[in-house]
Amino acid sequence: MGRLRPSHAWLLGLWLACGCQPGLAQNLETRLELRFSSALVFSHLPLEASWGLGAHLEARYDLNPLRFQLVLDPGVNFSRAVTAEAGLTELYALYREGELDLSAGLERLPLEVARLRLPFSLEPLSPLGNRQGRWGARVSWNPEASRLRLAVLEEAGRWLPVLSLRREFGHFELEAHALYPARWVLGLGGSGTVAELVIYGEGWLLLEPLEARYALGLSGRLGQGVWTLEGGYAGLPPLQPAGFFLAGQWLLPQEEASWNLAADLLLSSPWQIQLSAGYLHSLAEQDLDIRLVAQFGAQAWRLLLNLSVQGSW
Repeated sequence: MGRLRPSHAWLLGLWLACGCQPGLAQNLETRLELRFSSALVFSHLPLEASWGLGAHLEARYDLNPLRFQLVLDPGVNFSRAVTAEAGLTELYALYREGELDLSAGLERLPLEVARLRLPFSLEPLSPLGNRQGRWGARVSWNPEASRLRLAVLEEAGRWLPVLSLRREFGHFELEAHALYPARWVLGLGGSGTVAELVIYGEGWLLLEPLEARYALGLSGRLGQGVWTLEGGYAGLPPLQPAGFFLAGQWLLPQEEASWNLAADLLLSSPWQIQLSAGYLHSLAEQDLDIRLVAQFGAQAWRLLLNLSVQGSW
C-alpha cells in the first residue's frame, strides 16, 4: 500500500514545513496527472471487466544545494476484488556539491539497461504494478565521464549494500554492479552506437546457487519510427520465473499521436506469444491511450482491451 513508516515521517514533515513557507513556495515545482482506465478481458465466459482511477504527482523543492523530491502514484482498481494503494514511490532529500551527491530517503534505483525485459531489478512492485523506490542512503562521486556510487538500502529489515561504477568511453559506456541482497550478485551493462544502430546489453551473475540472467538488444530507425529487437534470459511479467525470450517493438510517432507495435515470444516451457498494438493520441494536456493485447500459449489464450484517459497540470 506504500505506507509511510513512522521512522521516516521526519522527511515528509520537513518537506511540508518548507512548502508551507510563503517566501519559499517559489522554489517548488509540481506536476500532477490524473488517469481513468478501463479494461475488458476475453478468455472465457463471462467476460472480465475492470476499471480504475489513478494519479501521478511529482513535487520538487530546490534550496540549492539541497533538494527534496516527492513522487506519489496512488490508485484504485475495481474488478472482482478492489485493489488500492497510497502509492508512495519516492521521498528523499538530495545534497549536491560539486562532484559529490548525497541522498537519503525513499528513492528509486534502476540498474537495468534493457528496454523490453528486466533480467534483474532491486525495485519492488506495488499491488497495482508500479515500480517503487527503497529506503536508504546513497553517495555518488561524479568525476568527468565517470560515476562511483555506494548505496545502503533497507530490505526485509536488514541492510543491503550496492556498489556501482560507470565509465563513458566515447560512443559507448559501461556500468558494473556488486550487491548482496541474500546472496552475491554481480552485474555488467552497457550501451553504445555503431553507425546508426544502438547496441545495448546487460548480464547478471547470481551466486550460491549459480544463475545467470542477461539481455542483448539492437535499436535503430525505420522510416519515421524507431525499432527495437531484444533477446535473452530474463524475468517475465507478471511475477513469472525467468526464461528465454525474444521481443520486438516499433514506435511510430505522428503529429499528435503515436503507434506502439510489439511482439514477445517466451521460448521456455510452457511457450507463450504476446502481440500488442497501442495508439496514443495527445491533445493539449490530455492523452487518450488505447491498447489491444493478445496472448497465446500452450495452455490458454487471452485478449485484453484497455482504454485510459489522462490529464496533466
